[in-house]
Amino acid sequence: MLSIRQRLTLWYTLVLMVMFVTFAGVIYVGGAWQLRQAADRELLDTARQLTETLLRGEDPVAVDVAYRFLTLDGQVVRSSGLPARHVPIAAAAVEAARNGKTWSEIVAMPARPLGPQPGGGVLRRPIPIQLRLLTLPLGNPTQYILQVGTITTDLQRLRNLLFTALLLGLVLGLPAAAAGGWWLAGRALRPVKAITATARRIEARNLAERLPQPPQDDELGQLAATLNGLLDRLQAAFQRERRFTADISHDLRTPLALIKSNIGVALNRPRTAAELQTTLTQVEGQIDRMTGLVEATLFLARSDTEQLAQEFAALNLSELLTDLYETTAPYASEELGQTLCNEIAAGLWVMGDRDQLTRLFLNLVDNAMRYTPAGGTIRLAGRMQGQHAVVEVEDNGAGIAPADLPRVFDRFYRADEARTGGHHAHYGLGLSIAQAIAQAHGGEITVRSIPGRGSCFTVSLPICLTR
Repeated sequence: MLSIRQRLTLWYTLVLMVMFVTFAGVIYVGGAWQLRQAADRELLDTARQLTETLLRGEDPVAVDVAYRFLTLDGQVVRSSGLPARHVPIAAAAVEAARNGKTWSEIVAMPARPLGPQPGGGVLRRPIPIQLRLLTLPLGNPTQYILQVGTITTDLQRLRNLLFTALLLGLVLGLPAAAAGGWWLAGRALRPVKAITATARRIEARNLAERLPQPPQDDELGQLAATLNGLLDRLQAAFQRERRFTADISHDLRTPLALIKSNIGVALNRPRTAAELQTTLTQVEGQIDRMTGLVEATLFLARSDTEQLAQEFAALNLSELLTDLYETTAPYASEELGQTLCNEIAAGLWVMGDRDQLTRLFLNLVDNAMRYTPAGGTIRLAGRMQGQHAVVEVEDNGAGIAPADLPRVFDRFYRADEARTGGHHAHYGLGLSIAQAIAQAHGGEITVRSIPGRGSCFTVSLPICLTR
C-alpha cells in the first residue's frame, strides 16, 4: 500500500500533468490559430495592393507573394509563382468567388526533390510543400478572380517549434514537479512523524508528556491540540483512579486494623461473655463501615459504566421531597437541634428512579446536617424554572473554603476540617454519588458557599412533559 506521502506526490503530479497538458493544448491550438490568422491577414493586404494594378491590365511592379489572376470561368490571365501545373484551381474556390465570397484553403503541392547530394549520390527524400491559398472576387459585380498564396513552411516550422517546446516542458517539468511534490509532502507531513514518535513513547508512566505542537494553526496543529486535550483528560482520569485506589485502600485498612486489634485483644486472655459481646459489637460496627464503603464504591462503578439510567419512569418529585422532609425533620429537630424548613412547590415531575433520587437528596440533606451546628437552619426548597425542576438544599453552617470548593464532588475528597473534626463515618463519597445520580438523570449539581455563613447545593433536573 502506498504511503500518504507517495499518494500526495502521485496526486500532485497527476493534477499538475492534467493542468499542463490542458495549458499546452490551449497554447498550441491558440498559437496555430493566431499564426494562420496572421498569414491570412498578410495575404489579404497583398491582394488589396494587387487589385487596382491587375484590374487596369498591368503587371505588378514588385510582388512578395505568389498570385494568379483568373477570369470567372477559371482561365488564368496572369500569374506569378502559381503555375497551373503545380497548383490546381479548385472548383469550389472559383464558385465561392463568383458568389462574392472569399475562400481560403491549404493546398498540398507535389513534392519536389532537392537535387543531388554534394559529391554525387542518391537524391535525398523530397520535402512536401503546403501552400496557404486565398481566393477573392474582384469588382462589384464580380469581374475577375484573384488568388494569392504563400508557402506555409515557416508557419509549420513555428508550429513544430512550439509543439517541441511544450513537449520538452512536459517531459522535463513533470519529474521536477514530482520531486517538488515529494519534498512538499515530506515537509507537510514532518509534524506527523514527530507526533507519531512522541505518541509511541507515551504510556501510563509518562502521561505528562505531550505531543509537539506545530507552529502553524492548520489541520495538523488542530489534530495535535485535540490529541493533547485527550491526553490531559486521560492523565486526569489516571490521577483520579490512583487517588481513588489510595483513598479506598486507606479507608479499608483502618477498619480492618481495628477488627484485627479487637480480635487479638479478645484472644489474648480469657474473656467474660460481656467483654466478648462488647468486642463483637465493635467488630460489627467496623464491618458495617466497610460494607457501606464497598456499596458506595460499587454504586460509583455502576455510574461509570452508565448503568444507572435503565429503569427511569415519570416521578412526582414534589411528593418525594415531601416524604424526605417528613422523615428527616424530626431527626434534625430532636437529635441535632436543627430546624429543617420546607419550601417545596407542588406539581414537580421528572423522569427518574425513585430510589436513586431519594439517595441523592438524602445525601445532600445529610451533608447539610453534618456541617450545621445545633440551632442552625436547613432549607429544602423545590420550584419550577423554565424546563427544569430546581431543588435547593441550603444551610447556615460552617461553609466551604474557596480552595476546597472546586473539589467537593471529587471521590474520597474531604477537607481538612472534615478529616479532623470527628466525622469518622464520612467517606468523602456522598457528594460524588449525588453528582453521579444527577448526571444519570440528565441534570447537574452546583454549589455556592461563603465560609462561616453556610452553603447551598442546587440540583437541576429536566421536567417530565408526559406522565
